[in-house]
Amino acid sequence: MKKTTVVLLSIATLFGLNGCGTDTPSSSVAKTYAKTAGEVYTQSCYKCHGEKAEGLTEKKTPPMNDRQAGELELDLYDVKNEGLTMSSGTEHDKMAHNMQKLLEKGFDYDPKAMAVYIEKNFYKMPPKTAPAAEAPAAH
Repeated sequence: MKKTTVVLLSIATLFGLNGCGTDTPSSSVAKTYAKTAGEVYTQSCYKCHGEKAEGLTEKKTPPMNDRQAGELELDLYDVKNEGLTMSSGTEHDKMAHNMQKLLEKGFDYDPKAMAVYIEKNFYKMPPKTAPAAEAPAAH
């Protein structure tokens, strides 16, 4: 009885582990993009988000130069995935629709690469102010 149980558990384990550690060819190959993040931004994104990712009031588009790459990456990922993950907690319905049109025109991008591009080229970090120096005590 113990042998049968051990054999059955062994077989179940083998079936359960079958495929673990094996990659499909598509999962082990990094996706390549026809355009760089910079090319996509300068050829498409700037039209709504501005030359310096400042956002355009007349188009009611948000700035993207006020966030660092990590936060931007989440937003860009949401947009590319039609806002399904909502990882950033913001609404992206309109841009998700627009993104599908952009993808059809060849403006695909890696969210991480785009976020790094925007941060590196446009991020407006608030200026740091030095603490006021204390005046020497008068004697």
